[in-house]
Amino acid sequence: MTHFRFVRLPVTLAVLAACATAHADYTSPDGQFRLSGFGTLGASRSSTNDALFNYPGQGGGADKKASLNPDSKIALQGTYKFTPSLSATAQLMMKYDAEGEYVPNPEWVFAKWQPASGLSLRAGRMGAPFFMVSDFRDVGYANTTVRPNLDVYGQVPVSYFDGADAAYQIDVGSVTVTSTLWAGNAKSDFASALRRNGAAVPPTEVRIDNAVGLNVLAELSSGYALRVGHMQGKLTTKSALAQQLIDGVSPALGAGGATAAAARSVIDAVTTDDTRATFSGIGLTVDRDNVVAAAEFTKRKVKKGYIADTTGWYVLGGYRIGAFLPYVSFSKLKVDDPNAAMPAGASGFGAPVVAGVQGILNTQKISQRTTSVGVRWDVMRNVALKAQYDRVSKPANSNGLFLVADPATASGQSFLNNKKDV
Repeated sequence: MTHFRFVRLPVTLAVLAACATAHADYTSPDGQFRLSGFGTLGASRSSTNDALFNYPGQGGGADKKASLNPDSKIALQGTYKFTPSLSATAQLMMKYDAEGEYVPNPEWVFAKWQPASGLSLRAGRMGAPFFMVSDFRDVGYANTTVRPNLDVYGQVPVSYFDGADAAYQIDVGSVTVTSTLWAGNAKSDFASALRRNGAAVPPTEVRIDNAVGLNVLAELSSGYALRVGHMQGKLTTKSALAQQLIDGVSPALGAGGATAAAARSVIDAVTTDDTRATFSGIGLTVDRDNVVAAAEFTKRKVKKGYIADTTGWYVLGGYRIGAFLPYVSFSKLKVDDPNAAMPAGASGFGAPVVAGVQGILNTQKISQRTTSVGVRWDVMRNVALKAQYDRVSKPANSNGLFLVADPATASGQSFLNNKKDV
């Protein structure tokens, strides 16, 4: 596959991010084929060079020098109806990935069958339905804000799953209720560091196998919508650093006694393999007259391994004034349980092992809170321009959701160890 890179432009902005988003579509005369597309051109910058602002998992981001990478993306989607009840959809998207590149990737490839009114069955690759706006989280035009709230949406790095779902929709008075049962496997690459001691760090592979979830959405004709969802699956992570540590201490497993126990504790501390994980959320949206509001509360739980249990929430409110929609948002991401700590016997294997284990544990120190103010301007049909300012506060002993390029450096340690407002 050909890899494309966008050259960073020396754009200077007085706000954290400014985005132009657009959406367009075409339908064939016979109505059987529809081609649509959407894209965002966004620039962002932050107030520090010690860490990079990005969507969690991207292989790079923005610092004091403005960057197009975190928010810019483009996609093309086509749907063909074979019969009134049978169709196929494919979506190809290009966005900044964990390798620090723009690579076209099939986000959606699925077949849909509607055997009865209100019932639909799909199979293939589809958007992973973890959140309130999962289906259009990448469509900048469809979101009020510059980007979905990262304190909530940054908890799960996968954007699609391979499997099947069944959705049933029914009207109960003035309320439309849609229940969706889904199952499948999801996978994504995640960059938690770009370098360590000067050497490049390959992304970590994150897999969720045997995932099963249920979502229920209630939409009122008065402009309110309430969604609840829950999923569970088997979580596995594979990282080059963790594998180096495992390979390094594994020979000690044959020594027996305290040495073997210490080696096992190190391996357990850096391993998340086929462990039970759950994700639950409840969300509310309001779009009534000129008032726009939203709130979402989510919890991530992992039974064992080094992936932390977390809670995320946000509230947002805005008011339309003609073509303009100013808004304000407050959010927080909290680590409830780190699930792993430095093994007592790790020091017996030397400083490099201790540093390696600590580096992996530090990737889960992501607590932060965010205050955002912004404005959306609907310039014309299917085109919007947005500007947003975020103040992200992270406590000491946390990296927040920022990407520290090389956590082993003095600046990387300083960012982690001190309270920062970015």
